[in-house]
Amino acid sequence: MKTLRIAYRNICRNKRRSLMTILAIAVSSVSVLLFGGNISSIIYTLQTGYVRTSGHIHIYKKGYSRYGAANPAAYGMEDYGRIIKLINDDPAVKPHLRLVMPFLAFQGIAGNFTADTSQSFFGMGIVPSLFEKLMVWDQYHLKVTKTDVSIGLKDDDLSGGVLGYGMAERLNLCGEMGLTDCAVPPAAKEAPGGAPTEDFSALTKDDFPAQAAGGAGAAARLDLLAATSGGAPNVVSVELRKAMKMGTKAFNEGLIIMNLDLAQKLVSGRGVKKVTGLMVQLNRTDSTELVKKRLEQLLPGNDYEVKTFGEVRPMYGQTISMFLTIFGFVALIMGVIVLFTTINTMSMSVMERISEIGTSRALGLRRSAIIGQFVGEGFLLGTLGSTLGVVAALAVSLGVNLLEITWTPPDYANPILLSIHMFLQPFFLPACWLGLIAVATLSSVIPARNAARMAIVDALRHN
Repeated sequence: MKTLRIAYRNICRNKRRSLMTILAIAVSSVSVLLFGGNISSIIYTLQTGYVRTSGHIHIYKKGYSRYGAANPAAYGMEDYGRIIKLINDDPAVKPHLRLVMPFLAFQGIAGNFTADTSQSFFGMGIVPSLFEKLMVWDQYHLKVTKTDVSIGLKDDDLSGGVLGYGMAERLNLCGEMGLTDCAVPPAAKEAPGGAPTEDFSALTKDDFPAQAAGGAGAAARLDLLAATSGGAPNVVSVELRKAMKMGTKAFNEGLIIMNLDLAQKLVSGRGVKKVTGLMVQLNRTDSTELVKKRLEQLLPGNDYEVKTFGEVRPMYGQTISMFLTIFGFVALIMGVIVLFTTINTMSMSVMERISEIGTSRALGLRRSAIIGQFVGEGFLLGTLGSTLGVVAALAVSLGVNLLEITWTPPDYANPILLSIHMFLQPFFLPACWLGLIAVATLSSVIPARNAARMAIVDALRHN
């Protein structure tokens, strides 16, 4: 304590230089903390988005991840009900489990024949009540976006569906669905003598007779064409309940979500009802590997494959790696600034106190004590600057989070909130604080050793 008291008096000798050093360290601390806090928010927001749309773990029939895209019918799961019960009843999985939901992914062509428009689409058959629960997972208590994420479907709504805003614009459904903030294409001019438009909606009138009859209260409708598992074309009609601003641009312009029963009716026809796989959502992400190992024990490895959301969506790991690399580079630059600023300050302090150092050494002060004095000064400068930076960074992050500024990431359809969270990783803030103190302390060692190595006679006659 005596050494730190003397060090404090020494840094107060030249208050202006010490203040500039403290501010330089504080600015470096603020930069590292704010940038790291923003990266932490982006990573956990990305994780929250993935978990809300696809859960933590996927279960597929063996070989689906490699060959399923080319031949989905051959890799559909028939006994998914038995597997869901097996997972829900397992005592090792149950404490970590939030829900298990079957899903059916497929592709086809959607047609709005009242406007003579059509396009290819990605279809997702889900259980609406489970999907609504899936979409509100929030382990980190993040407010990701201001956009409503509810799909507005019910389990007994067998004919209803939801599509993206971009797809509603492309298919000229804005007027029918009452969308006021989407672009409406100009009316196409009919070519003279043109061929009559093909309308397949009559094929669905036996499925939904009330809807086929039309009427003033009829909902906006799309006719969906896809190939069944047997390879034959099949058509169903979906009543559009809502247009949502989906997360990514691809989904916003081509995704249709519907009841699993309707999706199975389109894809399976009169054949065996299958699903693409199962989504397993857990209470906490850190239980993912534990539950995955247990599921691999429960399910025969020759029949099923278990994948985490990071394996299903490798972009998640790649994004984390990219951001951590950028953060490491920025942190290195800030550390170098602190290093040379402190070395410069301490070197000037040594040059101003050569006679004092010689006198102290002549009175019997050891070299280690001289080193301790200057290292103590570097430690105090680092502590004051780093602490000031932490306080400033917390104030700035609080202000940014309260303002709820939004930004749209690349390839996203929805704006997300720009937020800074420094406590999502428990060790992040303490590590940055201690790291800058350590850099400032270590950078004072070189000037301190130079001071301790001075010859006493030369130091005394310096002036």
